[in-house]
Amino acid sequence: MDNPTHRVLQPIIQVKDLSFAYKKENWILKDVSFSIQPGEIVAIAGQSGIGKTTMGFILKGLIPHTIKGKLKGSIQVAGWDVKKTKIVKLAKAIGMVFQDLNSQLFSTSVQEEVEFGLRNLKLNLEWGLEAMEFLGIANLRERMPMNLSAGQKQRVILAAIIATHPKVLILDEPSAHLDKISKIGLKNLLMKLNHEYGTTILIIEQDPWILGEMCQSILHVEDCTIRRTDKNRLLEKKPQWSWKT
Repeated sequence: MDNPTHRVLQPIIQVKDLSFAYKKENWILKDVSFSIQPGEIVAIAGQSGIGKTTMGFILKGLIPHTIKGKLKGSIQVAGWDVKKTKIVKLAKAIGMVFQDLNSQLFSTSVQEEVEFGLRNLKLNLEWGLEAMEFLGIANLRERMPMNLSAGQKQRVILAAIIATHPKVLILDEPSAHLDKISKIGLKNLLMKLNHEYGTTILIIEQDPWILGEMCQSILHVEDCTIRRTDKNRLLEKKPQWSWKT
């Protein structure tokens, strides 16, 4: 009989031999392999323009379905083969918050914004109210999203995504528009989401404080490849990233 203590969890993200180029053989990523277990909080870190956001687009399925290029290898996320699965199906399991907040907001009210994805995916609209209450923005539901502060906009976008109950949440530079107090608020919200829903979270980030405070390990992008690194070992190599201040 199977012993539960000896079971090995299947990775929720499994990438094998991935290579990607936007044009011809100009590889942004080359022969990348890594896995992420359910419920982990992991950073994708590295210098600007090195391929971090590209990796996020691949995991979300925007590459290859809406953004074209040359993609090789195997990408499995939440049980789906990303290359072979329609993006509308992937949307039920994988949510992504982009760095440009305004580009993701288009509704005339917060409630309409949060419910938009639920309507498209034919999900329970009550999940929208639950998400707004979870993120503390139920009192904003009649406000126009574009008139809110950066921190409030971020919560609206997060509410719209977590309302669909994704298994994986990807955030691209989530601290870019936030002051220190708002960063602490973001950290607390994401930790709560991870603990209460078991959501696997990937944070594409350069902010050392976010990396140190939230992430259990780091996928470090360098020289067209990605290596999983313990955050303390990376700190030894790059002491300027210190979050211990």
